Amino acid sequence: MDFETISAIPKPAYAAGVSSSSIAVFDRLDELSELKLPAKIDFLLSILCEQGTLTLEYDTTSRQLTSRELMVLKPGHVLYSYHASAGFRGHVIVVGTSMLGNALTALSKVLPCFLKYKDTPVIKLTPDEIATQVAIRSILRKKTSTRDGHLYRDDVIRSLLESLFYDTLGLYASSATVRHPAEGMTRRDALFHQFIKLVEENFYNERSLSFYAEKLGVTPKHLSASIREASGHTAGEWIDSYVLIESKLMLRNTELSIQEISAKLNFKNQSFFGKYFKRLSGQSPRDYRAHPNS
Repeated sequence: MDFETISAIPKPAYAAGVSSSSIAVFDRLDELSELKLPAKIDFLLSILCEQGTLTLEYDTTSRQLTSRELMVLKPGHVLYSYHASAGFRGHVIVVGTSMLGNALTALSKVLPCFLKYKDTPVIKLTPDEIATQVAIRSILRKKTSTRDGHLYRDDVIRSLLESLFYDTLGLYASSATVRHPAEGMTRRDALFHQFIKLVEENFYNERSLSFYAEKLGVTPKHLSASIREASGHTAGEWIDSYVLIESKLMLRNTELSIQEISAKLNFKNQSFFGKYFKRLSGQSPRDYRAHPNS
């Protein structure tokens, strides 16, 4: 059965017209009423249960979160329903894949834990661990709910999100269910991990699927199918994501000309780079440099 894919981030009522289009933080589940289910999610969903219970039906299973439990669902899951007990208190964060990519550039460092989210999405936290999570999430909610004229508001949000994500990864890595990266991976996930490492090492010069398939000793067709199954995105989309993120970083944070950036990323000319960048981002490199947060 085919399900509609939801990539648009639902906006909490408290922040109508204010919240970022790539991230939203909820404290009450009724704020998620905009989410029409069942649907396949194309965003990262992080749920922290402080007290009470929350039952979620997704894919072919049902899980109940209880006090001090954390759940992370990565893009690609089919979400059917959610139901909270009367005494439920917690935090729900929805993060678009573009925001996640902008916050985390070295994905090979976090992929072993990220891949475990699919098969082991729920972990139990200590009182100290949940206090840290609540503190970061509360600040993140406050920052995403107001436009106070702060010049670096979006950068603050990205930094808070990165802090929360790495704290979460540390919790998963230290749980008994997440082992050393070389252990417990399926062949498909191991291929994905190797592919991402190769992309990080070569994306400046290589964007062709055939290059990576040859390096990994598989056919382009097999590589493409495996990467999509493991991550919900194609190999080409991952390569493009790395090139786009690096392009944005150089446009935002360096004085390099657009022609120099084009040459560094091995495009044959500035015009070709401009078309590539606009196709992926919806803006020309010049427009993005002038308005990076639009």
